[in-house]
Amino acid sequence: MDYTQPPQVVLGLDLGAVTTRASLFGLESGKYRLLGQAAVPTSLGAGRHLGEGVGDAVLALQESTGRKLLNEDGSLIQPFTATGDGLDRIVLASDAGPRLRTVVLGMSEGGSVAAGRAWAASLPLDLQGAYGVQDLARTPDLLDRLVAARPELILITGGEDGGNSETVAAWIEMVRTLCLLLPQEIRPELIFAGNPSQHEAVHRRLEPYTRVAIVPNLQPLAGTLDLAPAQTAADEIICRRWQASFAGWRDLMRIAGGQAATLDLGLNRMLRFLSRTSTLSQEDRGVAAVDLGGGQTRLALGWQGKALLLAEPARPEPFDGFDPQNYAEMRRWLAEELDDAVLRTYLWIRAVHPAVVPITAEENAIEQALGHAHLRRASRKLAAHYPQAPIDAEQGLTAHFEPVIASGELLTGAPYAGKPVLMLLDGLQPGGVTTLVLDRYHLLPLLGAAAPGLAVLPVHLLETDAFQNLGTVIVPRSTAPAGEPILTVAVQKEDGVHFEVEITQATLKRVVIQVNEPAVLVLRPDPRTDVGFGGPGIGGRLKVTGGALGVVIDARGRPIPLPEDEEARVALIQRWQWMLGG
Repeated sequence: MDYTQPPQVVLGLDLGAVTTRASLFGLESGKYRLLGQAAVPTSLGAGRHLGEGVGDAVLALQESTGRKLLNEDGSLIQPFTATGDGLDRIVLASDAGPRLRTVVLGMSEGGSVAAGRAWAASLPLDLQGAYGVQDLARTPDLLDRLVAARPELILITGGEDGGNSETVAAWIEMVRTLCLLLPQEIRPELIFAGNPSQHEAVHRRLEPYTRVAIVPNLQPLAGTLDLAPAQTAADEIICRRWQASFAGWRDLMRIAGGQAATLDLGLNRMLRFLSRTSTLSQEDRGVAAVDLGGGQTRLALGWQGKALLLAEPARPEPFDGFDPQNYAEMRRWLAEELDDAVLRTYLWIRAVHPAVVPITAEENAIEQALGHAHLRRASRKLAAHYPQAPIDAEQGLTAHFEPVIASGELLTGAPYAGKPVLMLLDGLQPGGVTTLVLDRYHLLPLLGAAAPGLAVLPVHLLETDAFQNLGTVIVPRSTAPAGEPILTVAVQKEDGVHFEVEITQATLKRVVIQVNEPAVLVLRPDPRTDVGFGGPGIGGRLKVTGGALGVVIDARGRPIPLPEDEEARVALIQRWQWMLGG
């Protein structure tokens, strides 16, 4: 394959647990743009092959774009021809494969073990256990547990650069013993991300028995965290191991020329890139991304050049009473009065058929509440994994995140723009001023997967209408009582229309500005109110471009309060939905 010339046409394949998406990108006038996309059910299950779904998606893409991509025998036409047929390159990304059984071995629970947990939560891994120095006191028992767990991947971390090495050395010997006890064909692979002083011991003691990847320390200094090298190493292991256990993946890897990654790593890359290209200093701002898909829930923050990501399967159990806190929270955000039997029946139907499309008002209300509960649960877990992150389990995002990019069927499949906006506001509770952007075609992780071989592709696509501006959000935080005026917004449009909007505490309001219409907002908060311009009472001018909802001002407070009475609560949530077009 010739990589000296930029590819004219690129096929991106996103294999989700529920949906397979085929996206076609073309180079026109020196810039890549999305030529078309097709989505079909992913062909998973006994006797199924991933290629079935991919073939259906490419056929649909061929029909919708009018471009010939397949030969008569069903094979892809490569390379792109002078007649306009075929394509030059394929990029492959997935989160649908089996999650590798994983064990983390570190030192202190609040240090390297916690860092290992955060690493495992950012990838399609099934964490079987995370052990620290205190567990070494029960070595025989721990060894029995490791043998029973049969991990496919082990991470050893801990010991700052130049710091403690004895515990790390003990873990090396533990893994060596484990490898000697297990047959060669089921021995775990190892990623070593600990004290560099032990690199030589890792090579000498472990490489004769298993595959070893040595990467920089997860915590080279106290208070610092860098998961990216270990994430990349794990991603390579996952993609390689899937070839033996994920029907069809090997064939797709072959036709993609090895251009493959998990969707989690792709999203990680994009968040790191976006946080580094911020127009403000890294200390002042970050970017955020949300994916509420049928098979996965992802919440990622790009902050100070790093990506802080949580990825977990979207399982039905927490919403069927198995986790009372999550179930009660979802019930609390329902915009309809429903009894438990109706709610649980729909949730189980959705668990068995994750691609179900809500039709009735009751089903749409459940979907809205489900999205809120997923986001609140993800926020709590992300805050627990990354104590340094500007996110609070109850207060939401506590720093400036611009933009917030959203994708996944719960959001992109909404019947009106206000639904994803309200879901993001309720679930993430952003502060200050931000822009909500809808990744309508679920491109962000795929672009991250493509970036190492074609770095310009995400740069070009981010500037296109594949990413829809839902609107600018202003979140004033005030100590004023409910109902009191806290902010005046003067709107100045280019056509000469000027008007003012008064905002009162505990309200949600929409200011109509047409799509792509530029405007200037002059914010005048009262002395008790902070709009993100430097402190309470400090206002300023803000240039905006109208999105699908214009400008939304969320003065409901943080955390967003809800009445205890169910009838009053449902009426309030419905009023908020009506305010945003529902």
